[in-house]
Amino acid sequence: MATLTAPEGAAATVPAGMNPHFRRLLRASSVSMLGSHVTTIAYPLLVLRLTSSPFEAGWIAFAALAPSILVYVPAGALVDRWDPWRAMLASEVGRGVAIAAVAVTVGIGVPSVPLLTAAAVVEGILEVFSALAERRWVGSLVRRDEVPSALVRIEARNHVVLVAGRPLGGLLFGIEPILPFLADVASFAYSVTALARIKQWWSSGARAEVAPGPTSRTRLGNDIWNGLCRLREDRFACLVIILFSVGTFIFQALIMIFLADAHAQKLSALVIGIVLAASGIGGALGSVAASRLLRRVRYPWIRLQAFVWFLGFAVLALQAGRHVLPMALVMAILGFTGALGNIELDTHLMRNVEKDMLARVTSIGRLVALVACAIGPVFGGILSQEFGVQGAMTGLFLITAALPVLSFVASSTAEPRGHSVDRQETAMPDTTIPVGES
Repeated sequence: MATLTAPEGAAATVPAGMNPHFRRLLRASSVSMLGSHVTTIAYPLLVLRLTSSPFEAGWIAFAALAPSILVYVPAGALVDRWDPWRAMLASEVGRGVAIAAVAVTVGIGVPSVPLLTAAAVVEGILEVFSALAERRWVGSLVRRDEVPSALVRIEARNHVVLVAGRPLGGLLFGIEPILPFLADVASFAYSVTALARIKQWWSSGARAEVAPGPTSRTRLGNDIWNGLCRLREDRFACLVIILFSVGTFIFQALIMIFLADAHAQKLSALVIGIVLAASGIGGALGSVAASRLLRRVRYPWIRLQAFVWFLGFAVLALQAGRHVLPMALVMAILGFTGALGNIELDTHLMRNVEKDMLARVTSIGRLVALVACAIGPVFGGILSQEFGVQGAMTGLFLITAALPVLSFVASSTAEPRGHSVDRQETAMPDTTIPVGES
């Protein structure tokens, strides 16, 4: 198995924000991610136009998500075996081909639900490989002390493209159904071109030696088990992943409860969009503030984040979530603190896990978060239907009460201050050993 080390050339001696190869990688993945968010909205809209069936529209959304749950952990083990540049390039090419097939069928007027479903499945699976390869590659492009700065930029990117991609997808589809898919094809073309431009530098010595080591001859199941064991050894990472996944579960349930209440109150689409966009805006602001804020906080951030979430849901429970402004404000605060927490956890992982284990450990954390994303809305819908908005909000508040307890246990296993963003080590430990999205 390859053991990646940060390049020793000029690119490795500059800050992450000025590293030309990291910036090129970030631009490529950002444009690709924006295109994917555009078609995330276009897929169900197209199915609704073809069939007028909300069930089939929901099915294609599920089809895009379910395979990712199944492949995340095996994908992490495979990406740890592969050259990250080749893995990411092949994934982007495959995703572009899948979307191009959809664009062609839409252009000639013969789209079908089975084809759309197959394309969504293929793109969803390849997106997992691309994301894990990107995270592993970042550790090879920037110095260890520049990891927090790189992660801040990645986290900000995630929130910005989320806020921009969904409305853009609806807008382009409203103009012409083929436009979102053409935009996604163009995004992949740009991504592949940008990645190809890094090839000469990456092949000339910056890429790690990919020599078959003992681990590369082991079975895939053994690789996965080794990743699970490594994560289990890092008690802090395990507890924080659980904490963030519970938070993700509650947040997704909150969104569903809000949508049910908005439907009952007959709120306009504009108002609903503003409330849902608030969390993304808060997340983008939190990413921007992360470098300074996490460095100045004199208390374990994990505990502060859990306490803020507890207070936020207390406000919603008292008001039954029926006031739009408090709901938008709380969602923005949850997004803000969630972004900071993601950066803190990712920094811990990238600084403490061996790089040839990083994709496996990261995939396990993301799998747990993805499962929380999948079942959260179902739970929120059940609560809303059985107990009404008031009862549902109260139920979420009671579950949120567990977050401060988990955060206290998690932070007590870390350093007293827990400020991974503020540490300035310059060497990766040889034998140290973990992500979820709120």
